[in-house]
Amino acid sequence: MKKRILVVSLIFLTIVISILASSYNTNTRKTFIQDGVTYALTLDGESVNTIPQKGMYQVDVECENATGKWLYDEWKLRLTNMSTDKVTCNLAFTTITKTNLNNYIIGLSGTTQGTGEVVNENGYRYEGKNPNNYIWFNNELWRIIGVFDEASHGVSGQNLVKIISTNSIGGLVWDNEIEDLGLVENFYGKNDWSNSDLKNLLNGAYLNSENGTGGEYCYGYEYVPANCDYSGTGVNDTYRPMIKNVTWYLGGHNTYDATAEAFYGYERGTTVYSGRPTSTEGYIGLMYPSDYGYSVLASSCARTTNLSSYSNASCAGQSWLYGEGMEWTITPNSSDPANVFFVSSDGTLTNYYANYGWAAVRPVLYLDSSVYVYDGNGSVSNPYIIGM
Repeated sequence: MKKRILVVSLIFLTIVISILASSYNTNTRKTFIQDGVTYALTLDGESVNTIPQKGMYQVDVECENATGKWLYDEWKLRLTNMSTDKVTCNLAFTTITKTNLNNYIIGLSGTTQGTGEVVNENGYRYEGKNPNNYIWFNNELWRIIGVFDEASHGVSGQNLVKIISTNSIGGLVWDNEIEDLGLVENFYGKNDWSNSDLKNLLNGAYLNSENGTGGEYCYGYEYVPANCDYSGTGVNDTYRPMIKNVTWYLGGHNTYDATAEAFYGYERGTTVYSGRPTSTEGYIGLMYPSDYGYSVLASSCARTTNLSSYSNASCAGQSWLYGEGMEWTITPNSSDPANVFFVSSDGTLTNYYANYGWAAVRPVLYLDSSVYVYDGNGSVSNPYIIGM
């Protein structure tokens, strides 16, 4: 009797092991070996023996003895953490319907995203401590500020996605020009974004992946030439066509004691220092004070709060845009020829001279409305993957 029970148990164990093994077994699928890796492919659930040409597919990767990630831009598999030279990967290609990124984000309005939400406040914005707004752009992580209509970017009839680099490209001078004001001279830089050093640098060397070090627009703290070599870190050829040339509004205000909603109006207004333009065209810019102001949920930081009073856990402490220390915005102080608004290290909005080289720079841009989403849920580990 005991022997019969033992035999039955062994048979049962063998069946269980076989079932578990078959869940990863590629023998029942068409396989091929490339660069020492065994691939098993499916396309819409059917076994295939070649990788489909680049198209509207979501790619799920499961690898044994390695970590696999599908690179949508290069349309190939990247393997890391290989524990042995015997690597097997199952790639499942699933046909998807093209969904434009702007429409996708608008469709998230009112929903919880990570520790934040998508909220319709002068644009469909990601607000809160750490929303799922990560996007893979230029082979690095960026974050989505929101989706905006022509009132924000001047492109008639289009909703454009605005994104910001997750990391700063360094502390840089906003502008270093000495300005003749008639009876006096302004030695502190000129708060005219349309022809500023930083605008020219971002829309020149950075946009075109060039080395701007030693050029006329590259300055750091105390006017010392900074490291502006963007030949390897600037916008590359794959992503450059995705950037929309837009209008950047340059309206200012005479104090930082104003709410996010008030700043949104000032930014698109006509109040500027004498002779300054109210708008300019370009591909790369910076965030507005209102972008920072709206980056926290109203339930955390009342919309009646002035941006100059954001130095608390409820406001700056609940803003996903806060955390790079001192950071430039694009908006000038309209009562002074040199002052520009920036977010200070304590989270308040303040202003200082344009030739101040401590403040961090995070490039901001608008994506073309034709950009669509392949994959991802916006989390830091699974950012949105885009195409065009």
